[in-house]
Amino acid sequence: MQKRDFSVEDFIGFGERYGIDYRFPALASCRSLGAERRIVIQGDVQEMRFSSGLNLTRSDIRVLQPYETTSLHSCPLYMLVVLEGSVMLRLNGEEFIVRSGMAFTSRLSEQQVMNARHLADNALRTLSLGIDPASCQRSPLLTALLEQWESHGAPTFLWQVPEFLLSGLQQSQLSTLPALSRELILEGVMLQLVGHALSQRMAGVEQGARVCGGEGQRLESVRRLLEQQPEKEYTLTALAQLAAMSTSSLRVKFRQAYGHSVFDYLRDCRLALARRYLVQGYSVQQAAWMSGYQHATNFSTAFRRRYGIAPSEARQPIAFP
Repeated sequence: MQKRDFSVEDFIGFGERYGIDYRFPALASCRSLGAERRIVIQGDVQEMRFSSGLNLTRSDIRVLQPYETTSLHSCPLYMLVVLEGSVMLRLNGEEFIVRSGMAFTSRLSEQQVMNARHLADNALRTLSLGIDPASCQRSPLLTALLEQWESHGAPTFLWQVPEFLLSGLQQSQLSTLPALSRELILEGVMLQLVGHALSQRMAGVEQGARVCGGEGQRLESVRRLLEQQPEKEYTLTALAQLAAMSTSSLRVKFRQAYGHSVFDYLRDCRLALARRYLVQGYSVQQAAWMSGYQHATNFSTAFRRRYGIAPSEARQPIAFP
């Protein structure tokens, strides 16, 4: 694949093909901008449709302008795999951060609308996978998989992609392979990914049944504490004591349960709190301090990385009577 520039117009074409609404916060007046300012990403984007009914978009890009997406079409099984970088998603008011080596799986519909946020100056390598219900009728295997998927409630969850599948994905992208070989390897790995997602869900249901009592409730008490009081200082040791488990167990089980490390989750809660303070009209320094940051510079860097804008841009001035 040859690297190229993708403009606002290219994204409009993607949206028409895949039922996606795009927004470009930094290009509010993009119609009046020159062509060089209308470039959103640079890199490689490849769209593939397999005879099995799998539709795949492979991206290896650098984001130049922040952009946001909203899903408009239905998809019985959607999967996003991140190989490099991170993607912020929101589904029915719940936020997910998909980091390198992880996958996000869900069903998209009018009742389950997905929003994604992509920050500027962010390198991304991703695979977006969807199943076309009409096409997959020709594949008894995928038809059976969708039936099982629906029987489990078409759940939404984050999961760690096994190393052997990540290796297969890397192998499928080797330029030394013939095109047909790459396509066959890639379709095979995609089918394995879908199958593994189903097995992960079934295992998660069994695990949830085991931990929904004591252990699950203790993990939830830690998560709720971080969410409700993110401005406080925490140590892994103290949180492990609250959860009545070792620090290593908390580290592993928290990520398994919520898809984030303990302190990544705390950081996201702090930034969300700070953003609310900024919208209320507090200064950047006040919002940083009130949300648990000791240094405004560190806060500003983390905020820009998370939301794609400087804290000052999120701030609304306080109106006085």
